[in-house]
Amino acid sequence: MIFRPEYISLLLWSEAYDKTDFFMKNIIYSVIFLFLMGCSEKSEKNNRYTEGQVSSLNLGQIKARRKKIGSLEIVDINRILRRNIFAFQDLVKTIRLVPLETTKKSRIGPIYKVLATDSHIYIYDKVKSGGLAVFDHEGRFIRRIPNGKGSGELSGLYDIDFDEENNQLIAYEHSFLSFYSPDGEFIREESLPFDFFNIMSIPNGYLISVMPGQGNGGGDAFRDFNLWVTDKNFKVISVELPSHFVNISYYTWYRYLYKNKEIIVTQKFNDTIYQYEAETNRLQAKYLLDFHETKLPESYLEEGYAKFESASIDNDYFFYIGEYLEAGDFQLFCLRNRHRRSRSVVYRDKKSGNLTGGAISGFRIEDMPDLPPPQSTYKDEFISWYTPKKDFPFNTQSKILSETDKAKVRDLTKEDNPVLVFFRLNDF
Repeated sequence: MIFRPEYISLLLWSEAYDKTDFFMKNIIYSVIFLFLMGCSEKSEKNNRYTEGQVSSLNLGQIKARRKKIGSLEIVDINRILRRNIFAFQDLVKTIRLVPLETTKKSRIGPIYKVLATDSHIYIYDKVKSGGLAVFDHEGRFIRRIPNGKGSGELSGLYDIDFDEENNQLIAYEHSFLSFYSPDGEFIREESLPFDFFNIMSIPNGYLISVMPGQGNGGGDAFRDFNLWVTDKNFKVISVELPSHFVNISYYTWYRYLYKNKEIIVTQKFNDTIYQYEAETNRLQAKYLLDFHETKLPESYLEEGYAKFESASIDNDYFFYIGEYLEAGDFQLFCLRNRHRRSRSVVYRDKKSGNLTGGAISGFRIEDMPDLPPPQSTYKDEFISWYTPKKDFPFNTQSKILSETDKAKVRDLTKEDNPVLVFFRLNDF
C-alpha cells in the first residue's frame, strides 16, 4: 500500500515527571510524618490526618515484597525503532465509531483517559482541572459530574476506575475517593489517609501507583515505593517497586496500571513490564524491552534533569516511560525520542511474537481517520479518537467503516465532541 505524504500521521511527544530508591527502615516514621502533614482539598475543617487514619494503614505489618522473575520474555524492538513509516491501515481488522453526543453540558475538553465498560463510557478530561463525563456505550450523554468542593463534586481529579465487585465508578481526588453508580449518581465519599497518582480496583482491595513528591512534601521513603497494595479500607498490605531516578521530573503519561484480561504495572524509566496476580498478591516480571542500540544511557538519568534534558534532545536516543496497552492477543508499547520530537509505537502479536510499528502511521484518509496512538482498551479493542470534520473523505468513501458508522459522523463538524474509535487488529 502506498500512502500520500499528506495522509501520514506523525506521533508527537509531550512532557513528563519521575522517582528513586531508599531504605525500608524509614517507612513508618516518614509515613506518619507524611500523614500528619497532609491536608484535605475539599474540607476546611479536617485539614490533618487523624490518629485513626494513621493507625488504619497497618504500618507495623507492611511487607516490602520482592518481585518474581517468572518466565520473562525479552521483546527485541531494535529494528522497529529504526523505522519511520509503517502500514498501520494494513494492521486494522475492524473499526467502529462512537461519536460522543454534543450538548451544552457534555462538551469534552482534552482527554486524559477513556474508561469503557459493557454499559458505559467514562471520559476523564481537562475541564476545570479534571472533569468526568458519563456516556452510554453508544455515546449518548448521561451526565457530567459537577466540579466543586461539595459532596459528590470533583475538585482536582487524579484518576478514575470501575469497581466491578461493587458495580461502582470510583473517582480519586487529592485526599478523597468518591463513589458513584454506573450512571454517575453520587453514592458516598471517603477521606483518604494518603495521596497517590493512579488507582485500580482489584478483588478485595486496590492497587495504587505513587509518585515521589506528589502532594505530600519531599523525601518520604515509604511512598517512594511506586506500587502499594491495600484492602478496601486502605490498610496497606504490601509495597513494591522501589522508585529510581527521582530527580528526573519528566511527566507526560497518566497511567501505570492497566487492567484488561491481566493486570499490568509499569514504571517510568524501567524497561520491565510486570503482571500483578491478585489471588496471590504477587508481582511478576513479564516482559523486558530490549532497545539497547538506541537506548538513552542511564548515566544521563543519574546526573539529574539538566543532563537528561540536553542528552535526550541533542542525541538520537529512545527511552521508555511506561506506555503500554494490551487488547486481546495484541500489545502496544510506546517509546519517546525527544531528538526526533516523536513517539514510536510498537505493536506485538503475542501468539506469533511478530512486531511492527514505527514513528509514522501510514493510512488512507479515504478509508479511515488519522488516529493518535491508542490510550485505552476495551476487551480486544484498542481505543483512540479524532476531532470530526464534515468534509473528511472517509465519511462517505471508506471501505473499512460500516454504512451505519459513516452516517453517524457524516454531518459532524470540528465544533462537535470527539469521535471515539474502537479498533481490532489482524493477526500478523
